[in-house]
Amino acid sequence: MIGVITNPWAGKNVEDPGRIARLRRILGPMGVLRETRNHEEISDAAREFRSLGIEMLVIDGGDGTIHHTISTFIPLYGGANLPPVVLFRGGTMNNIARSLGIKGHSEEILRRILNGVEARVCFEVVRTNTIMVNNRHGFIFGLGFPVSLLEAYYRGKGRGPGKVMRVLLEILCSTLKGGGGNSPFFRAIEAEIQIEGEKLPTRRYTAILSATVREVGLGFKPTRRAEKEEGLFQMLCCDMGPRRMGVTVLKMILAMELRDPKLVDRMVTRCTIHLESPTDMQIDGEIFKGQEEIKLHIGPAIRFIRPGLGLFPRGRQPTIQPKYL
Repeated sequence: MIGVITNPWAGKNVEDPGRIARLRRILGPMGVLRETRNHEEISDAAREFRSLGIEMLVIDGGDGTIHHTISTFIPLYGGANLPPVVLFRGGTMNNIARSLGIKGHSEEILRRILNGVEARVCFEVVRTNTIMVNNRHGFIFGLGFPVSLLEAYYRGKGRGPGKVMRVLLEILCSTLKGGGGNSPFFRAIEAEIQIEGEKLPTRRYTAILSATVREVGLGFKPTRRAEKEEGLFQMLCCDMGPRRMGVTVLKMILAMELRDPKLVDRMVTRCTIHLESPTDMQIDGEIFKGQEEIKLHIGPAIRFIRPGLGLFPRGRQPTIQPKYL
Protein backbone atom coordinates (compact mmCIF):
# COMPACT_ATOMS: atom_id res chain seq x y z
CA MET A 1 0.00 0.00 0.00
CA ILE A 2 1.33 3.42 -1.03
CA GLY A 3 0.30 6.64 0.73
CA VAL A 4 0.50 9.92 -1.21
CA ILE A 5 0.49 13.36 0.43
CA THR A 6 -0.12 16.18 -2.05
CA ASN A 7 -0.20 19.92 -1.43
CA PRO A 8 -2.86 21.60 -3.64
CA TRP A 9 -1.04 24.93 -3.24
CA ALA A 10 2.33 23.61 -4.45
CA GLY A 11 3.67 25.26 -7.59
CA LYS A 12 3.00 22.42 -10.04
CA ASN A 13 -0.57 21.88 -8.77
CA VAL A 14 -1.41 25.57 -9.02
CA GLU A 15 -0.04 25.70 -12.57
CA ASP A 16 -1.91 22.52 -13.59
CA PRO A 17 -5.29 22.09 -11.79
CA GLY A 18 -5.85 18.64 -13.32
CA ARG A 19 -2.55 17.23 -12.09
CA ILE A 20 -3.82 15.78 -8.78
CA ALA A 21 -6.69 13.97 -10.51
CA ARG A 22 -4.23 12.37 -12.95
CA LEU A 23 -2.02 11.20 -10.07
CA ARG A 24 -5.06 9.70 -8.36
CA ARG A 25 -6.04 7.80 -11.52
CA ILE A 26 -2.51 6.46 -11.98
CA LEU A 27 -2.34 5.33 -8.33
CA GLY A 28 -5.66 3.47 -8.59
CA PRO A 29 -6.26 0.71 -6.02
CA MET A 30 -2.56 0.40 -5.10
CA GLY A 31 -2.69 3.26 -2.61
CA VAL A 32 -4.44 6.27 -1.15
CA LEU A 33 -3.93 9.95 -2.00
CA ARG A 34 -4.75 12.74 0.42
CA GLU A 35 -4.73 16.48 -0.28
CA THR A 36 -3.32 18.40 2.69
CA ARG A 37 -3.63 22.17 3.08
CA ASN A 38 -2.55 22.62 6.71
CA HIS A 39 -0.98 20.89 9.71
CA GLU A 40 -4.27 19.37 10.86
CA GLU A 41 -4.88 17.69 7.51
CA ILE A 42 -1.30 16.36 7.42
CA SER A 43 -1.79 14.96 10.94
CA ASP A 44 -5.06 13.27 9.90
CA ALA A 45 -3.35 11.71 6.89
CA ALA A 46 -0.41 10.54 9.02
CA ARG A 47 -2.72 8.74 11.46
CA GLU A 48 -4.68 7.19 8.59
CA PHE A 49 -1.54 6.01 6.79
CA ARG A 50 -0.17 4.44 9.95
CA SER A 51 -3.43 2.59 10.61
CA LEU A 52 -3.41 1.31 7.00
CA GLY A 53 0.19 0.14 7.37
CA ILE A 54 1.44 1.89 4.24
CA GLU A 55 4.78 0.57 2.95
CA MET A 56 5.83 3.72 1.09
CA LEU A 57 5.17 7.44 1.66
CA VAL A 58 5.02 9.73 -1.38
CA ILE A 59 5.30 13.51 -0.82
CA ASP A 60 4.06 15.69 -3.67
CA GLY A 61 5.04 19.32 -3.22
CA GLY A 62 8.01 21.58 -2.75
CA ASP A 63 10.63 21.77 -0.01
CA GLY A 64 8.14 23.34 2.41
CA THR A 65 5.67 20.50 1.92
CA ILE A 66 8.44 17.98 2.62
CA HIS A 67 9.45 19.87 5.77
CA HIS A 68 5.91 20.00 7.19
CA THR A 69 5.08 16.40 6.25
CA ILE A 70 8.29 14.93 7.69
CA SER A 71 7.92 17.05 10.87
CA THR A 72 4.42 15.62 11.39
CA PHE A 73 5.12 11.98 10.45
CA ILE A 74 8.36 11.47 12.43
CA PRO A 75 6.85 11.91 15.94
CA LEU A 76 3.90 9.69 15.03
CA TYR A 77 6.03 6.90 13.55
CA GLY A 78 8.92 7.19 16.00
CA GLY A 79 11.58 8.40 13.58
CA ALA A 80 13.36 5.26 12.39
CA ASN A 81 10.03 3.48 11.75
CA LEU A 82 9.00 5.93 9.02
CA PRO A 83 8.30 4.11 5.72
CA PRO A 84 10.61 4.75 2.75
CA VAL A 85 9.86 8.13 1.19
CA VAL A 86 9.45 9.08 -2.48
CA LEU A 87 9.65 12.76 -3.46
CA PHE A 88 7.79 14.30 -6.38
CA ARG A 89 9.19 17.52 -7.84
CA GLY A 90 5.94 19.37 -7.21
CA GLY A 91 7.29 22.68 -5.93
CA THR A 92 9.04 25.72 -7.34
CA MET A 93 12.67 25.02 -6.38
CA ASN A 94 12.71 21.33 -5.28
CA ASN A 95 16.16 21.62 -3.69
CA ILE A 96 15.86 18.46 -1.61
CA ALA A 97 14.66 16.30 -4.50
CA ARG A 98 17.38 17.74 -6.73
CA SER A 99 20.07 17.03 -4.12
CA LEU A 100 18.90 13.42 -3.89
CA GLY A 101 19.05 12.96 -7.65
CA ILE A 102 15.29 12.68 -8.17
CA LYS A 103 14.53 13.22 -11.86
CA GLY A 104 11.47 13.15 -14.08
CA HIS A 105 7.86 14.33 -13.95
CA SER A 106 5.71 13.25 -11.02
CA GLU A 107 3.39 11.08 -13.13
CA GLU A 108 6.40 9.34 -14.66
CA ILE A 109 7.91 8.74 -11.19
CA LEU A 110 4.62 7.31 -9.87
CA ARG A 111 4.35 4.91 -12.82
CA ARG A 112 7.94 3.77 -12.22
CA ILE A 113 7.15 3.10 -8.58
CA LEU A 114 3.97 1.16 -9.34
CA ASN A 115 5.69 -0.87 -12.07
CA GLY A 116 8.55 -1.64 -9.69
CA VAL A 117 6.20 -2.81 -6.95
CA GLU A 118 4.26 -5.03 -9.34
CA ALA A 119 7.50 -6.49 -10.73
CA ARG A 120 8.83 -7.13 -7.21
CA VAL A 121 12.04 -5.19 -7.64
CA CYS A 122 14.43 -3.71 -5.11
CA PHE A 123 14.61 0.10 -5.14
CA GLU A 124 17.77 2.10 -4.57
CA VAL A 125 17.57 3.99 -1.29
CA VAL A 126 19.51 7.04 -0.15
CA ARG A 127 19.63 7.66 3.60
CA THR A 128 19.60 11.32 4.59
CA ASN A 129 19.38 12.70 8.12
CA THR A 130 17.06 15.49 9.08
CA ILE A 131 18.17 18.43 11.19
CA MET A 132 15.87 19.01 14.16
CA VAL A 133 15.44 22.79 14.49
CA ASN A 134 13.73 23.28 17.85
CA ASN A 135 10.62 21.11 17.31
CA ARG A 136 10.75 20.94 13.50
CA HIS A 137 12.54 18.58 11.12
CA GLY A 138 14.20 19.91 7.98
CA PHE A 139 17.24 19.51 5.77
CA ILE A 140 18.35 23.14 5.26
CA PHE A 141 18.58 25.82 7.97
CA GLY A 142 19.80 29.40 7.69
CA LEU A 143 20.16 32.80 9.36
CA GLY A 144 21.37 36.10 7.94
CA PHE A 145 22.39 35.92 4.26
CA PRO A 146 20.37 32.73 3.51
CA VAL A 147 17.20 34.46 4.76
CA SER A 148 17.93 37.69 2.85
CA LEU A 149 18.47 35.63 -0.29
CA LEU A 150 15.06 33.98 0.03
CA GLU A 151 13.34 37.28 0.83
CA ALA A 152 14.73 38.74 -2.38
CA TYR A 153 13.54 35.70 -4.34
CA TYR A 154 10.03 35.79 -2.87
CA ARG A 155 9.69 39.57 -3.27
CA GLY A 156 7.47 40.64 -6.15
CA LYS A 157 6.28 38.49 -9.02
CA GLY A 158 7.94 35.65 -10.84
CA ARG A 159 9.72 32.44 -9.91
CA GLY A 160 12.11 30.05 -11.58
CA PRO A 161 15.49 30.51 -13.34
CA GLY A 162 14.71 34.04 -14.53
CA LYS A 163 13.98 35.24 -11.01
CA VAL A 164 17.12 33.51 -9.72
CA MET A 165 19.23 35.41 -12.24
CA ARG A 166 17.68 38.72 -11.18
CA VAL A 167 18.44 37.98 -7.52
CA LEU A 168 22.04 37.02 -8.35
CA LEU A 169 22.46 40.29 -10.28
CA GLU A 170 21.06 42.16 -7.29
CA ILE A 171 23.66 40.48 -5.06
CA LEU A 172 26.41 41.36 -7.55
CA CYS A 173 25.38 45.03 -7.61
CA SER A 174 25.24 45.08 -3.81
CA THR A 175 28.73 43.53 -3.68
CA LEU A 176 30.25 46.02 -6.11
CA LYS A 177 28.73 48.99 -4.29
CA GLY A 178 30.07 47.79 -0.94
CA GLY A 179 28.33 49.64 1.86
CA GLY A 180 29.05 47.10 4.59
CA GLY A 181 26.17 46.64 6.99
CA ASN A 182 23.89 48.87 4.88
CA SER A 183 23.50 46.11 2.29
CA PRO A 184 20.32 44.08 2.89
CA PHE A 185 22.18 40.90 1.93
CA PHE A 186 25.18 41.33 4.24
CA ARG A 187 23.64 42.87 7.33
CA ALA A 188 25.27 41.28 10.39
CA ILE A 189 23.46 39.56 13.23
CA GLU A 190 24.68 39.27 16.83
CA ALA A 191 24.60 35.79 18.33
CA GLU A 192 26.34 33.41 20.70
CA ILE A 193 26.92 30.03 19.06
CA GLN A 194 27.87 26.81 20.80
CA ILE A 195 28.86 23.84 18.61
CA GLU A 196 29.06 20.51 20.43
CA GLY A 197 29.17 22.55 23.67
CA GLU A 198 32.10 24.71 22.50
CA LYS A 199 31.43 28.46 22.32
CA LEU A 200 32.65 30.18 19.15
CA PRO A 201 34.89 33.20 19.83
CA THR A 202 33.01 35.71 17.66
CA ARG A 203 29.49 37.07 18.18
CA ARG A 204 28.98 38.76 14.80
CA TYR A 205 27.83 36.82 11.71
CA THR A 206 26.64 37.65 8.23
CA ALA A 207 25.64 34.07 7.39
CA ILE A 208 24.82 30.90 9.34
CA LEU A 209 23.89 27.79 7.39
CA SER A 210 23.36 24.13 8.24
CA ALA A 211 22.33 21.30 5.92
CA THR A 212 22.33 17.57 5.32
CA VAL A 213 21.90 18.03 1.55
CA ARG A 214 24.21 19.50 -1.09
CA GLU A 215 21.92 22.11 -2.70
CA VAL A 216 20.43 24.79 -0.45
CA GLY A 217 18.50 26.87 -2.97
CA LEU A 218 18.80 29.24 -5.95
CA GLY A 219 21.77 27.33 -7.34
CA PHE A 220 23.91 27.55 -4.19
CA LYS A 221 25.91 24.42 -3.27
CA PRO A 222 28.01 25.35 -0.23
CA THR A 223 27.47 22.20 1.85
CA ARG A 224 29.57 19.87 -0.27
CA ARG A 225 30.32 17.45 2.59
CA ALA A 226 26.78 17.27 3.98
CA GLU A 227 25.78 14.09 2.15
CA LYS A 228 29.00 12.21 2.79
CA GLU A 229 28.69 11.49 6.52
CA GLU A 230 25.52 10.02 7.96
CA GLY A 231 24.67 11.15 11.48
CA LEU A 232 26.19 14.63 11.04
CA PHE A 233 25.15 17.93 9.48
CA GLN A 234 27.44 20.54 7.96
CA MET A 235 27.58 23.86 9.84
CA LEU A 236 28.87 27.05 8.19
CA CYS A 237 29.22 30.34 10.10
CA CYS A 238 30.94 33.46 8.74
CA ASP A 239 31.37 37.20 9.19
CA MET A 240 32.44 38.78 5.90
CA GLY A 241 32.08 42.14 4.22
CA PRO A 242 30.21 42.47 0.90
CA ARG A 243 33.17 41.99 -1.45
CA ARG A 244 34.68 39.10 0.46
CA MET A 245 31.22 37.55 0.73
CA GLY A 246 30.73 38.08 -3.01
CA VAL A 247 33.72 35.85 -3.75
CA THR A 248 32.32 33.24 -1.36
CA VAL A 249 28.91 33.44 -3.06
CA LEU A 250 30.56 32.75 -6.43
CA LYS A 251 32.31 29.70 -4.96
CA MET A 252 28.96 28.48 -3.59
CA ILE A 253 27.33 28.69 -7.00
CA LEU A 254 30.23 26.80 -8.59
CA ALA A 255 30.19 24.17 -5.78
CA MET A 256 33.83 24.98 -4.98
CA GLU A 257 35.47 24.24 -1.66
CA LEU A 258 35.06 27.14 0.75
CA ARG A 259 38.22 28.22 2.58
CA ASP A 260 38.50 31.47 4.51
CA PRO A 261 39.90 32.43 7.93
CA LYS A 262 36.53 34.02 8.77
CA LEU A 263 34.58 30.87 7.96
CA VAL A 264 33.76 28.13 10.48
CA ASP A 265 33.04 24.89 8.61
CA ARG A 266 32.35 21.79 10.70
CA MET A 267 30.49 18.48 10.63
CA VAL A 268 28.49 18.34 13.88
CA THR A 269 25.61 16.68 15.72
CA ARG A 270 24.31 19.65 17.73
CA CYS A 271 24.44 23.42 17.97
CA THR A 272 22.75 26.12 20.05
CA ILE A 273 22.29 29.70 18.85
CA HIS A 274 21.37 32.52 21.26
CA LEU A 275 20.34 35.63 19.30
CA GLU A 276 20.69 39.09 20.84
CA SER A 277 17.49 40.28 19.16
CA PRO A 278 14.57 38.50 17.45
CA THR A 279 15.81 37.28 14.09
CA ASP A 280 14.17 35.48 11.16
CA MET A 281 15.34 31.98 10.24
CA GLN A 282 14.61 29.72 7.30
CA ILE A 283 13.97 25.98 7.22
CA ASP A 284 13.80 24.36 3.77
CA GLY A 285 12.89 27.65 2.12
CA GLU A 286 10.21 28.72 4.60
CA ILE A 287 10.88 31.81 6.73
CA PHE A 288 10.02 31.80 10.44
CA LYS A 289 9.88 35.19 12.13
CA GLY A 290 11.38 36.48 15.38
CA GLN A 291 13.55 33.66 16.73
CA GLU A 292 15.61 34.21 19.90
CA GLU A 293 17.01 30.77 20.77
CA ILE A 294 17.53 27.99 18.25
CA LYS A 295 18.61 24.45 19.06
CA LEU A 296 19.87 22.24 16.24
CA HIS A 297 20.23 18.46 16.64
CA ILE A 298 20.86 15.74 14.10
CA GLY A 299 17.60 13.96 13.38
CA PRO A 300 16.74 10.44 12.18
CA ALA A 301 17.91 9.17 8.80
CA ILE A 302 15.07 9.14 6.27
CA ARG A 303 15.15 6.42 3.61
CA PHE A 304 14.53 8.19 0.29
CA ILE A 305 13.78 6.05 -2.75
CA ARG A 306 15.31 7.00 -6.10
CA PRO A 307 12.83 5.39 -8.51
CA GLY A 308 14.10 4.07 -11.79
CA LEU A 309 17.67 3.76 -10.53
CA GLY A 310 19.15 0.46 -9.44
CA LEU A 311 16.12 -1.85 -9.79
CA PHE A 312 16.86 -5.50 -9.10
CA PRO A 313 14.65 -8.61 -9.27
CA ARG A 314 13.48 -9.78 -5.87
CA GLY A 315 11.58 -12.97 -6.63
CA ARG A 316 9.20 -13.57 -3.76
CA GLN A 317 10.96 -11.25 -1.33
CA PRO A 318 9.23 -8.09 -0.01
CA THR A 319 8.91 -5.53 -2.81
CA ILE A 320 10.01 -2.36 -1.06
CA GLN A 321 13.59 -2.95 0.02
CA PRO A 322 16.72 -0.77 -0.28
CA LYS A 323 19.63 -1.59 -2.54
CA TYR A 324 21.92 -0.49 0.29
CA LEU A 325 21.38 0.80 3.81
